[in-house]
Amino acid sequence: MGLCRMRRSVTAAVVATGLLAGCAGQGELEPGEVYDPIEPANRMVFAVNDTVDIFVLQPTAYLYKEAVPDPVRDMVRSFLDWLKTPVILANDMFQGDWDAAGVTASRFVANSPFFGFVDNATGLGLEHRDEDFGQTLAVYGAGDGPYIVLPLLGPSNARDTVGLVVDHFLDPINYIGDGPLDRDSDKTRIQVSRRVAGAVDFRARNFAAINEIKQTSVDYYARVRTIYKQRRDALISNGTPPLGAGRPNGTSGEFEQYVPGGQPAENARPKSPSS
Repeated sequence: MGLCRMRRSVTAAVVATGLLAGCAGQGELEPGEVYDPIEPANRMVFAVNDTVDIFVLQPTAYLYKEAVPDPVRDMVRSFLDWLKTPVILANDMFQGDWDAAGVTASRFVANSPFFGFVDNATGLGLEHRDEDFGQTLAVYGAGDGPYIVLPLLGPSNARDTVGLVVDHFLDPINYIGDGPLDRDSDKTRIQVSRRVAGAVDFRARNFAAINEIKQTSVDYYARVRTIYKQRRDALISNGTPPLGAGRPNGTSGEFEQYVPGGQPAENARPKSPSS
């Protein structure tokens, strides 16, 4: 019964995402092309986000990278991954990927004795792999929809924005104590702190790469848009490119070696929902 309700919820979200994409009049796109009908507005938000990065996030990430030893930063990264495990597990199950669900559950148990700060699971051969509801919608056939740059959160699209909202309500931390929409609750402060820590960690781990992209891009906005599309496609396919897919014209190839969870590409399996 519970699984049926989950499947119906996924189907409803797919329909909603399809309506969003359909209303936008996407039309036919070349492989790898990104549908960006509100580009002027997106560029404005992107410029604001980049200003925040220059004056707040980049300096903070630099101090974090230089002042905090690598082992401590690895512990922070492991803890943040551990906190995401319930949402990842839910999406594994929504997708009918029971092998991945078993690995995710096993990782959670293996890393729980130290509350995720020590990654025992990877040493046991249980590799981390991100899943989210945007990927789940893609597995069930939802297209990207229009490209969107979200304030502070960065690149997204209609499908992945719906996924962000659903993942928020899937997160069990939101149901500790007060309701999920209570702005004054302790858990809201926890979630904000978690988002900030994740942003600083991501910026620190990609410090040189992001700065190089900024410095070498003729159009930084367009390059980030392409990289986002490539990365999301890689996550959705678990690192297995579609048959006949090549690098889109004008792309730089960043992330072409990126495989979610550290899997070798030849061992990655494309996702398919179980019947």
